[in-house]
Amino acid sequence: MEDPTLELAAILAAAVGAQLLAARLRIPAIVPLLVVGVVLGPYVAGVIDPDQLLGDLTDPIIALAVGAILFDGSLSLHRRQLEQGVGRVVFRLTTLGVAITWGLGGAGAGLLLGLDHRIAIVLGAALTLSGPTVVLPLLDFVRAKPHVDATLRWEGILIDPIGAILAVLTFHAVASGDGRLEALEFLETIGIGLAAGLVGAALLVVLLRYRTFEASLEATATLALVLGAVAGASAISEDAGLVAAIVMGLVLAHRQREIVERAPAFGPILVSLLLGVLFVVLSARVDPQAVLDLGWEGLAFVGFLILVVRPLSVALSTAGSSLTVAERSLVAWMMPRGIVAAATVSAFESSLIDAGIPDSELLVPTTFLVIAATVVIYGLTARPLALRLGVARDA
Repeated sequence: MEDPTLELAAILAAAVGAQLLAARLRIPAIVPLLVVGVVLGPYVAGVIDPDQLLGDLTDPIIALAVGAILFDGSLSLHRRQLEQGVGRVVFRLTTLGVAITWGLGGAGAGLLLGLDHRIAIVLGAALTLSGPTVVLPLLDFVRAKPHVDATLRWEGILIDPIGAILAVLTFHAVASGDGRLEALEFLETIGIGLAAGLVGAALLVVLLRYRTFEASLEATATLALVLGAVAGASAISEDAGLVAAIVMGLVLAHRQREIVERAPAFGPILVSLLLGVLFVVLSARVDPQAVLDLGWEGLAFVGFLILVVRPLSVALSTAGSSLTVAERSLVAWMMPRGIVAAATVSAFESSLIDAGIPDSELLVPTTFLVIAATVVIYGLTARPLALRLGVARDA
């Protein structure tokens, strides 16, 4: 499509239409969103081409949209949800669980896909990412009971910046050739994001406290403050913006009702639209033939992640916790990958190819295969499994 206006309209129409179809069929919206994006993308129908349409703005727009979603998701997190052992489980999942996923995911990519060990290590790091763009919509669909919902919600939001920073550090270690991970750089990124988030939260508190402006203007200002904190932190250190968005949400979580009332744009409308657009853009950027060329080895790798890596990670992370066997089982069956993983490897691919590292061109199709497969498998089975295990709330 040559008209940029029509192309933008097509993206919006596809995002909304796929979600309407999902609601009609009573399936997770992410499933038709991925299908619609692939079909309309440049490799199939050629209706939309996000990279040509947006150019260098594609990844920054994705980063800002993810930041807004992270902020909105963080508003739903409250410290009381971490009681009765949930906090300890979340801590283990975002530390020990990340290490297990990185190590075993990288090993599996090397053994099952035959990837160069350097690319396998980068892929393993990128696949530690899950994120609210996929977890939160699935949780809303599954309607798990409080302990499970809180565990997965906290993990899905906190693991985004942790996994993204780990992936970036791993990429730099591989691309530079020295193979060293800089722990101080990790802490520096967290610190920058923390500072930017606290400043943004303070400004937002002042804005909401005095109620000088109309609700519509406060909604606009809220969005601007969040995006400003995300962009400012990311400009100083890559992916620090994700941390900033989460910090802002956590600091203001106790004022969630007030924010929703005074800034209603941070509600279902904004998040639904952003999620829809992100997934259409994500799936339109990938060549489906490159994914299909991964063959049975690619499916074996996905099966390894779902049936071995995630269950082992959850088993070790929940050992000795108060979660029941049924609750642990559902947690073990929920780790979809999403937009941040795709955006992360997309940013790495060209640099790794230029560095002459073999198999670099397989990073994006492999990641998309994992995203598509985990979203579809978890999306279609998690709710029935939750009901069967007795850990789902009634619809």
